[in-house]
Amino acid sequence: MKKIFLGCAVLCVLFTSCDYESKAYKALKMQNDSIMAVQERQSAELDEYLSIIQDVDSGFEAIRQSQNYMTVTSSTEGDPTSEMRNRVADNMYMINSILADNKAKIEELEKKLDNGNIKSTQLKKTVERLSATLEQKNAEITALQKELEQKDYKIDSLLLENQMINSQANDLAAENYAQQKTLQEQDAQIHRVYYLIANRKTIKSNNIDVKNMRSSLRTSLFTTADMRQLDRLDTNSKYAKILTKHPTTSYELIKGSDRKYSLIIKNPSDFWSTSKYLLIQID
Repeated sequence: MKKIFLGCAVLCVLFTSCDYESKAYKALKMQNDSIMAVQERQSAELDEYLSIIQDVDSGFEAIRQSQNYMTVTSSTEGDPTSEMRNRVADNMYMINSILADNKAKIEELEKKLDNGNIKSTQLKKTVERLSATLEQKNAEITALQKELEQKDYKIDSLLLENQMINSQANDLAAENYAQQKTLQEQDAQIHRVYYLIANRKTIKSNNIDVKNMRSSLRTSLFTTADMRQLDRLDTNSKYAKILTKHPTTSYELIKGSDRKYSLIIKNPSDFWSTSKYLLIQID
């Protein structure tokens, strides 16, 4: 009987121990998962910080390279050439763009560090270094710009010109296109002529007055042509009479083997000099 009681007691202790260990394991696991989640968030934040820092440093390196070129240029004797002016303007425009971009990124870093989960003294020092570099570069570029302006580079006007050059080029292209189109339209209008080959009935029913073609003209009845490309009209009729006035020496009505008439315009400029309208009556 004592042995049975002792066995039951041992079993109770074992079950109690297993239950306690199970609860402790779950608590530890939850704690570990929470720590891992925090670490993952911090790792993602750190990667983002490092990426921004790398971008800012790359920007400063590009500025340093441009500074070196412009420093050498400013020490060149003599008046700057047009090519040198343009290159300096391009470099200065790029530098100003990078400085503005870096300023925005540094401000973003400062806000993220203030509100983020990572409280790193080293990161804070890095951002302070970037801010100091930005301030230093602004001062250096201002001094370099003044030095270049003393060399008659006129940076302000060059920058303005650089910024406007694309819009000016687009405006010029549009203006040239519009002018070209206008010239083409004017050219087409100057050489535009109208002709109609119709029988007596059609002419009469449409009240076409040969003596006053413009007032009686129904444009839809006439065919439009370019006088420079019109040197022959086939009437497809055995009778043809030109009702509008044209110099007789500038054209010829000829009869083909089928006894049908064709108009041959020998001198277009003379032919159309008296009228831009041609009316041929056929029966």
